[in-house]
Amino acid sequence: MNSAQLVPALVGPFIAWRIYQRLRRNIGRQLLRPKRLIGSIVMFSIVSAGIAFAAAQYLPSLAALGGGLGLGAIAAVFGLRLTRFETREGVDYYIPNTYIGVGLSLLLVGRIVFRVLVLTTQRPAGAMPPPSLFHSPLTLLVFGATAGYYVAYSAGVLRHHQKTTRIN
Repeated sequence: MNSAQLVPALVGPFIAWRIYQRLRRNIGRQLLRPKRLIGSIVMFSIVSAGIAFAAAQYLPSLAALGGGLGLGAIAAVFGLRLTRFETREGVDYYIPNTYIGVGLSLLLVGRIVFRVLVLTTQRPAGAMPPPSLFHSPLTLLVFGATAGYYVAYSAGVLRHHQKTTRIN
């Protein structure tokens, strides 16, 4: 196993677990937990910064990551407009739009699975190796859209919660 195969093999299970947690959280009424939302913002921001650092040598991928982050933030604005907020017995909840979050997460999972398959399958002798994970603009565009969505969406939910907490 070479280094191009090792990184996805080590990072893949963590990403799969986080995506599963995200998908589960996108369905139905969610307890509004500010610390969890802040953790999500921090985690996606750190991972995005690390990927941007790794992709800095290849400008098309870096541009795709930035474009994806912007597209994700735009999707978050629409997602927040479709989110319902409610308070039951003094406990705050939010009900996110299932389709946007789940759709972006599934798109990311599909792209990662495809990239891992491409990076780990045998190629004919003399064939050029596929580009590394950080040199794939499409992969970074999809990751950026997902990360941008979750960072902006979590920040929007926190902002709404802070505004309603100050009013009450």
